[in-house]
Amino acid sequence: MKTARHTTPRTRFILRPYRRIATWYDSYYMSGSVIGKGVVKNLSRTGLRMFGEHSLAPGTEVSIRLQIDGADSPLEIVRASVRWASQNEFGLRIEHVTPQAAHRIAHLINADLGLRSENAR
Repeated sequence: MKTARHTTPRTRFILRPYRRIATWYDSYYMSGSVIGKGVVKNLSRTGLRMFGEHSLAPGTEVSIRLQIDGADSPLEIVRASVRWASQNEFGLRIEHVTPQAAHRIAHLINADLGLRSENAR
């Protein structure tokens, strides 16, 4: 006699090499014939979490333009790949970014972390 086993899905623990910051940056993403508008909800040096107009499948490659408050030009990520998706929310791994864009991302993260430590005092 076999008994039914209830199992819960396993989640992997992932040690992230870089800090993530909470954001709310307006953005556009482009993949093939799809152009969508979205909001970047968090950002790290290696990836981001976005809520967009379209549901994208894991493995899809996109280009992204983030509008950073107070910046004259958007931050451009040349290529990112969808790692996971849940309806219109998806996680992206940054695959290719220019050195200038990488520097801007690092500056945004460091500035956010600096503000957090100042507010903690």
